[in-house]
Amino acid sequence: MIKKKYLHIIYFIAAIMIYVVVWYLLVLIYPSPLFPLPHEVLYYFLVLIIRENLLYHILVTFYRVFIGFLLGVLLGFIIGFISLISRIFKNLIYPLVAFIVATPSFTFIPLLMLWIGLNDLLPIIAVVICTGFPLIYAVISSVKIIDQEIINVALSLGAKPYVVIFKIILPLSITHIASLLKFEVIHSWRIVFVAEYLGLTTGLGYLMAYAYSTIRVEEIIALIIVIGILSLISQYFIEYIESIITRKWGVGWGRIEEW
Repeated sequence: MIKKKYLHIIYFIAAIMIYVVVWYLLVLIYPSPLFPLPHEVLYYFLVLIIRENLLYHILVTFYRVFIGFLLGVLLGFIIGFISLISRIFKNLIYPLVAFIVATPSFTFIPLLMLWIGLNDLLPIIAVVICTGFPLIYAVISSVKIIDQEIINVALSLGAKPYVVIFKIILPLSITHIASLLKFEVIHSWRIVFVAEYLGLTTGLGYLMAYAYSTIRVEEIIALIIVIGILSLISQYFIEYIESIITRKWGVGWGRIEEW
């Protein structure tokens, strides 16, 4: 009997093969110079690696995503935990957090271009905004998904606020926070890509802007596939970290894996 993890791999490979076959059929049925064949996209992917130094641009984009996401997560947890400890601080910071979370992240890029300029800080700060503030909101709202009786009992027994946060609130809300982080890490790739596309001269967004300006459809599709794969890898990495933490804290990850 095939093990479940190998079965997932087989399904994945089969799905890719089906997508490629359907792609070929669509091109044969509706031929167009703007709708290249899969092997043509693969050829231009190799061209990007050799001629356009694709690996360098991937590393540049990854650096911007990683630094921005890391700073955003640190900012989100620090301010979020302070908000849980201090009601006054929470009341002061919450309106700004709610406003920024409700505002599409991409709308900040033009203003950041004027304030920061066209350099590495532009996409990094944009990622900090799109990651940090939603995380603050998630940490603050995590109290709502926990039975208040648990918190009240802990406080009545003399537990300090920081003990309640790290021993009760964080373990019980980790899956809620991790779900947000999986979404935000994908969004980080998007926002860095847009910032590079609009004003930078390195990174995957820059390569996309150049491919668009020269109408190289094969390169555009190849870059879409690359950015999609990188985003998925980042999401799976967050899931892996989540699985380690939930196993350590005894949160029911095993049931999810079995499903």
